[in-house]
Amino acid sequence: MKNELITIIKKNCEANDFEKNTTILLSEEVHMSRNEVATILNELVLKGRLIKIETRPLLFLDREILERISGNTLSETSYSSLSEVLKKKIEKQQDFKNLVGSEGSLADLVKQCKATIAYPPKGLPMMLYGPTGTGKSFIAKLTYEYAKRKGLLSDKGKFISVNCSEYANNPELLTANLFGHVKGAFTGADKENPGLVSLADGGVLFLDEVHNLKAECQEKLFLLMDQSIYHRVGDNEKWYESNVRIIFATTENPEEVLLKTLQRRIPMTINVPTLEERGIQERVQLLYSMLKEEENRLNKKIRISSKVYNILLSHEFSGNIGGLKSCVQSCCVNSLFDVNDQKEMVIQLHSLPKYMLNEYANKNQLATSGNEYIDIDELLKFIHKEKGIIRLNEHLLEVYQGFEEGEFDKELCLSKFEQVVRDYFDDLLFKKSDQEEKDFYQNGVEHIFNLTAGRYGIKVSNNDLIAISNYLSDYHRDYHSFRNWMIQNDVICEKFLEYMKDEYYREYSVSVEITRYLKSYLDMDMFSMLQITLQIYIKSLNKEETDRRRIAVILAHGFSTASSIADATNKFLGKYIFDAIDMPLNVTSNIIVQKLNTYLSRVGRFEELLLLVDMGSLEEIYKGLDVKNANIGIINNISTKAALGIGNGIIQNQTMEEIFKDVIEYSNVTYHIEKNRQKEKIILCSCASGLGTAEKLRKIIQDSLPGKVGIAVKTYNYNDLLEKGFSDTFFDDYHVLCVIGTLNPNIDELNFIPIEDLIINDSLDELDIYLKDYLDETQLKCFKKNILKNFSLSNIMNSLTILNPTKLLEHIADAIDKLQIALDIKFSNNTCFGLYVHISCLIERLVMHKEIDIYYMEEFEKTQKQFITMIKQNFHEVESFYGVELPVAEIGYIYDYVKNDVNFR
Repeated sequence: MKNELITIIKKNCEANDFEKNTTILLSEEVHMSRNEVATILNELVLKGRLIKIETRPLLFLDREILERISGNTLSETSYSSLSEVLKKKIEKQQDFKNLVGSEGSLADLVKQCKATIAYPPKGLPMMLYGPTGTGKSFIAKLTYEYAKRKGLLSDKGKFISVNCSEYANNPELLTANLFGHVKGAFTGADKENPGLVSLADGGVLFLDEVHNLKAECQEKLFLLMDQSIYHRVGDNEKWYESNVRIIFATTENPEEVLLKTLQRRIPMTINVPTLEERGIQERVQLLYSMLKEEENRLNKKIRISSKVYNILLSHEFSGNIGGLKSCVQSCCVNSLFDVNDQKEMVIQLHSLPKYMLNEYANKNQLATSGNEYIDIDELLKFIHKEKGIIRLNEHLLEVYQGFEEGEFDKELCLSKFEQVVRDYFDDLLFKKSDQEEKDFYQNGVEHIFNLTAGRYGIKVSNNDLIAISNYLSDYHRDYHSFRNWMIQNDVICEKFLEYMKDEYYREYSVSVEITRYLKSYLDMDMFSMLQITLQIYIKSLNKEETDRRRIAVILAHGFSTASSIADATNKFLGKYIFDAIDMPLNVTSNIIVQKLNTYLSRVGRFEELLLLVDMGSLEEIYKGLDVKNANIGIINNISTKAALGIGNGIIQNQTMEEIFKDVIEYSNVTYHIEKNRQKEKIILCSCASGLGTAEKLRKIIQDSLPGKVGIAVKTYNYNDLLEKGFSDTFFDDYHVLCVIGTLNPNIDELNFIPIEDLIINDSLDELDIYLKDYLDETQLKCFKKNILKNFSLSNIMNSLTILNPTKLLEHIADAIDKLQIALDIKFSNNTCFGLYVHISCLIERLVMHKEIDIYYMEEFEKTQKQFITMIKQNFHEVESFYGVELPVAEIGYIYDYVKNDVNFR
């Protein structure tokens, strides 16, 4: 099926029919559900085969074809619009955009360089400190380019670089070259030299390896740095001026090699990390850019052995980036004439420098079976597919956005969240790390969970602690990348966090507390995506937890009275049911209310609060609680025995009244229930044709309602409705205004509107009756107008089935005509319309091999054998055309339609 989808998408892209590549249209073409198609498409996006266009609806396009059309390499997996892709031009990167890691490990460095060179009025001196080969000279040049582009330097300002190590044994020559000299200043000074400081006037002077400067040379810089003036050698009377900005660089500790007086004049010392500290992603990017540069220089396509690739990524180069670049060039030189191919060059193991070959041969790391070759351009895709913690963020966000767009429901959304996080955390269990670093994170995490786990009833294994510790290690290491990713995705992440707060409020509260501890322990900001990840992980740890829509709190005076009762009860029940608040004996009721309100604000959303208090004086505290839309039950004189009874009632999902009534039979307690909860108003869709039909119907009704009316539309299984009626706890949560469906469940408490009545507009007055208290006149008029527009038979059929509705209706209408002749009756319009819709959805469900709902068949088969035979005879052509067989259970539902017809006897 995946290959079929790819073929269709390619065909549409080749024909410029991009708009045909939506989830809906593709699902219709391959006869699969939208959810299944959406899952496959998103997998192909993650693998780099497809590009996602974030329009409404989403488009899924072939990457290879788009790159050919646009003439560009598309490095991202998604774009905001198709025009962005087709019009995208490769622009020349500006200054720091050329620096690999400028938005990752070097983000802070870039920020410091920009701020220092731009500091009013003339910038400040800065020191770049890092080992050989880390890119200090390149960073200095980029800083100059940034200042030039921002207009901080004069138009003629130059970048002048001086390597001080070249003058280590001749400081006088360095002084003369820096500050210039007059004619005759020393032997050989046969003409005047303005010096490099003058040449750099209005620009940047870069003094590399500054630790080689003698003390007297360092001192000569003071006046220039303080007042922008200096003397030329041989002329101590005349002052020269140069508005130059100075950047220093050194591989030695500045505090050990520079005069204190010079150090004081350099307010910013910026650390440049080693290659190993840059992280695997940036090493891949550096390797790609170096190989690409050689590819362009040699005008040959370069392919690299996977073994060589892994060695280049893992080797610790003493020369850092410079060492890596030297090694890459050495490999290219050694491979240049290996194969007589004018267009391609292959880098293999023997292309490595000899010292590396010897090193890895001694470690027995070269004798591996098989060898794959990687095209250089493939590394770009690898960079975007293997982003570690950033990839985790993106994957979670993709799932959330898929849920927002209706690609899957809430339950599947949470399942996908947990799978993504679990997969990532499972991999972290096998991550190797420095023992000291490992101990630091694990000790902190263990301590934090010791503080929180017991209180919230979280069970954390040792493996969980290791995985969370390694996740935090990744977070710490990739902090800058994480932060920059958050800046780019801040709005959607905050919306994501609000969703998690609303839907998984208990885990949200736990994650808030844990991240607060972590922020203190690690001394780092804890971004919302980290909190979301921990929240999902915690949710996955507690599958058997009690439904937290119902909160139970024990509130008692004494040092640990409430905690002791709660802890003993929770342990005995084997579930975390009760939270506890211990109160000093002399505390006022106002303080108790205040503390309880603080606790409730951390819990999040709930629908019922059970308060267990130790004395009658606390019975009235509910009046001061900040609780809206939730029922409050308060019971006094609490004991462990009573708490166990209440806990058992909660586990068995008894109502609050049932729980309290059971307890007072064997305990000396009284209770009070304050009904504050307002049920959500809903229109319910329930169809004998199945939940799939009900969901499609729900969408049509939802689209017909005017915006922001405070009425939701939900679905409910028809068989459950018949079996449980109005007694299901579902109806404790919702006020059902009416039920719309294909067959009347005949429940007295529920107002039913058959879908056929909406089609022929017979129920619009009933809508007035059911909705008048919740919609104003204008909203009602709008709703009914939308109903007239959306509930024509053709609209309904197009929405409810993926089969060709015109052809399907022809077959069904013909079968129903034959059935009327066989029964010798004329069905009413309502019955006909109802049967059209019901049987169409039935046929689709059978074609899709969906499991059917069980009809109460035993009695039906005994009493209605003739009707069953008639249906099989008259619907034979329908069964044959669509390759299905009508089960007796489905015939039973058809019978229910027919027997309700006014003409049926």
